[in-house]
Amino acid sequence: MGENLLTTGDGKPIGTGDAYNSDTDVIGLKLDILGKELNFCFDVGQGQAKLADIVPLARTICTKITKVVVESIRSEGGRIPCCKGCASCCGPYLVPLSIPEALWLREEISAAPSDRRESIFKACLLASRRILSQKPPESFIDKTTKASHADPVDFNLVSDWYSSFKLPCPFLYKSECAIYEQRPLACREHFVNGSSEVCRSRQGIAEVVKMPLQLPNALAQLASELEGTAPEAVIFPLALLWCQENPQRAERTWPKAMMVKRFVEIVETMASKNSTAAVA
Repeated sequence: MGENLLTTGDGKPIGTGDAYNSDTDVIGLKLDILGKELNFCFDVGQGQAKLADIVPLARTICTKITKVVVESIRSEGGRIPCCKGCASCCGPYLVPLSIPEALWLREEISAAPSDRRESIFKACLLASRRILSQKPPESFIDKTTKASHADPVDFNLVSDWYSSFKLPCPFLYKSECAIYEQRPLACREHFVNGSSEVCRSRQGIAEVVKMPLQLPNALAQLASELEGTAPEAVIFPLALLWCQENPQRAERTWPKAMMVKRFVEIVETMASKNSTAAVA
């Protein structure tokens, strides 16, 4: 779907001009982010799309939102040290991937040069073995056993269990992200205002920047509705292994226009709720 998509964030189309034709649906999205209006126009071709195909669109929205938030903080004298090459937060922190992201990541890694692909698969395999070799704490098992659609597992409980491994991100190479352009939305949305030393050694002063909208949650809800499942997330290092064990979920398709329209509706609803909550 990505190659048939034109996005407009500031009135200028992004992509190849020949992607536009009469056999497309134009779907608009308007967001108010910290008082700044963001407009998107998605030109969606006919046919079917897989879950993974929605990810480039979500990344486009994420890039625009985070840019507004970061610029706003800096204009008020804040300091955002986060940038390409900084790996301070790429330690034992839990990074969740929505199902569409996990499937898209697999496609991107599979398309990488063979030496890079093999290195990433090996690092993920080693990390997966370490994670799967230890059982979660009993309190976690009890909650997952009893969890329902209305009673999701406590994210902090999972995060604390994962952090206990002190496992470096398997996608780090020489202290830099080897998949920076393909990094998860959770990583793209993560910024701190203050010193990066807080991420590395928990010393110094900084606060995690709260985004007005979390795109991973929107993707999780979309996948949940399309597949008829509870909202799911995959632990980042386990993503490639998860994809190998769930090949059928990579092949299911839905009408492109329907998928994009529903995703836009979810994003609009989440943004509206967060805006109302912030005012209250």
